[in-house]
Amino acid sequence: MTPPIIDHSPSRGPGKRFASGALTAAAWTLYVWLWVPLITVVAWYVGARTAYMRLYLNQNEVEPFLLLALPLIAVVCAVLLIGWAEYNRARFSKTDRRQRRASIIDDDVRLALGATPELAAKLRDGRIMRVVVDDDARAVSVQTDS
Repeated sequence: MTPPIIDHSPSRGPGKRFASGALTAAAWTLYVWLWVPLITVVAWYVGARTAYMRLYLNQNEVEPFLLLALPLIAVVCAVLLIGWAEYNRARFSKTDRRQRRASIIDDDVRLALGATPELAAKLRDGRIMRVVVDDDARAVSVQTDS
């Protein structure tokens, strides 16, 4: 039995990833395009049959239920949507529930990483950095990416 195909997308370059995505999109587009005629025939048959029944068998009769129901349904949907939006605005607009995280003492970080005080200070002050660790997973040095 052959092993499954494993896609290592992160190891490929952006050009190859783009080409693979474009090829996949083109294949799906072709597949959907091949189904369109059948979908069109079915939709035409259902639509033509319904139009024939409504226009010729009912003799252009307009159903009073539709004249009353559709505007009523539209009003109910609008009221529900506006009511839900106003409920959420009233519930969430008064207070900001986001809370700042508690500060961590530098010594706790230093001890957890097994780092020197100078290295812990670099870790605290840096924004984007790469931490080099030894075989025991203790921080050895920090390289900042600016």
